Amino acid sequence: MGRFNLIDSPWISVVYSGDGIHKLISLRTLFQEADLIERLAGDTKTQDFAVFRVLLAVLNTVYSRFDVDGNPYTQIKIDDNFRQISEIDDDDINGYLNNLDMTWDTLWKQNSFSPIVVEYLDKWHEHFYLFHDGYPFFQVLQKDIVGEKINKTKASLIQGKTFNRTLSESGNKTALFSPKYEAKSNKSVLNADEIARWLIAYQGYAGLADKVMFGKEKYKASKGWLFDLGGMYIQGNNIFETLMMNCVLIHPEERYVRNSQKPCWEYSSEHMIDKHFRNNRPDNLAQLYTAWSRAIYIDPEIDLGEAFSCQIVKLPDLDHQDQFLEPMTPWQYNKQGPNSETYTPRKHRFNESLWRSFGLIAMPSSDESKQRRPGIIRWLDSKKETVGDAKITINAVSMQDDGNATSWLPVDEICDELSINDYVLTDIKDDHWVPRIEDAVEQTKSVIHKTYWSFLSDIAEIRNIKENTRLNYIDREIGALYFEIDVPFRTWLSGIHPGDLKDAKIMEWREILYVLVRKQADSLFSNASSRDLKGIEVDDKIKNVATSYNSFIYFLNRELKSN
Repeated sequence: MGRFNLIDSPWISVVYSGDGIHKLISLRTLFQEADLIERLAGDTKTQDFAVFRVLLAVLNTVYSRFDVDGNPYTQIKIDDNFRQISEIDDDDINGYLNNLDMTWDTLWKQNSFSPIVVEYLDKWHEHFYLFHDGYPFFQVLQKDIVGEKINKTKASLIQGKTFNRTLSESGNKTALFSPKYEAKSNKSVLNADEIARWLIAYQGYAGLADKVMFGKEKYKASKGWLFDLGGMYIQGNNIFETLMMNCVLIHPEERYVRNSQKPCWEYSSEHMIDKHFRNNRPDNLAQLYTAWSRAIYIDPEIDLGEAFSCQIVKLPDLDHQDQFLEPMTPWQYNKQGPNSETYTPRKHRFNESLWRSFGLIAMPSSDESKQRRPGIIRWLDSKKETVGDAKITINAVSMQDDGNATSWLPVDEICDELSINDYVLTDIKDDHWVPRIEDAVEQTKSVIHKTYWSFLSDIAEIRNIKENTRLNYIDREIGALYFEIDVPFRTWLSGIHPGDLKDAKIMEWREILYVLVRKQADSLFSNASSRDLKGIEVDDKIKNVATSYNSFIYFLNRELKSN
């Protein structure tokens, strides 16, 4: 027997459209009322991202096997538990892909998920108990982590205040400004719904502070697959649209299109541990979306009125090199280091707006430029005729770490969003919107990091700012300029419509950029000190703030006014 079944019990935190009220709902309710729900609203954005991928795993599994009417596709065989038990023949692959395509289009047009989703969940009802002595959700059994199977006498003990990533407090270090008080072990007390959400999030963002591993031989342990992603998802008007736009039923990489979906709940905990050791390259999205970083054991008899704790053992890391199965991240090409000449997921940068990485997100894949578009953008491109002319939001989610390679403790979230018309985002032909916008972004960065940087460097030289603090001064001023540019660029980008005149729209941004950059430089010039005006002698010439400002204006005009 089990307690707290995720299909029936409320644990997913959401906001319903219209009233803005937070509610806890079950999996059953979410899939039945998806068109009425605005968004997930859990404890953190990283937690929402982890839970969101579990929801996608359900949809990828169900609709890779059944059409909208709940009928199995004729090209595959389904057993009594709704599992796929046959591979797709070469002669059947095209018909299967056409069926998947038709299923996605039909779902989008009817604006709701079909009853087969809940029917599938009910088939696996026993495997969705949070506390269970046989099939605990996202967990292992106690026998899986006994002393003879691990490198210590017992597994690592994780307290609730560590499990809860809004605290991430260890037994040795107290979190300042904690949202929970310390008395009566309150920081470690968690409700069942909290445990469910944090369990999923912990599998994605574990870090490496714990020490216990399986066996006696060392292996590279996972800090959580999501930890290393520049997480991305496309947001629609409600959770139905958001799930659908990220539900990649036909993977853009041909090598994955015929692989059956294998979510973790369809396997025993022993099988899951073995699978993580046998193969560190998942070949289907449901498996990737429900991958574990830890073998986690929670006592099924746990008293929720007491401080929560669980036991964990490290699992092997997934292979990051060229792991193009993952659709929800931008990619970086590595020219050196252990990942040389391969692509790996690119995390979002702290204090760097998402639009500055526009090319990595939207530009078409190219071997020559070592560029790869994220899979969800490629999927949206294939579905833009069905989705229609709509404004979408690209959401970015990453976990910032402590910079310590021995622990990789999660310390903060990196979150951002970018609103854009879907036709504009997928208009990738030469001289069309995406290349034009990318040129505008690159020109913006060039103006800031070359033209404006040179002006700042001159001021630092005139002021005789020490070499070790000069770059700090320049970086601070460049950060201030990016802050001034950020909202105007987002507004300009979100205001682009497919029918706008491209040259005029790009010129509009150049004029906005010119005004903003010059305003920032004017502020520095107008606040110049007597020392700045007196200047210094360089190569028998006087360099002061006035001469440097004039030079800056000359190059700024040449950069933004020449065309």
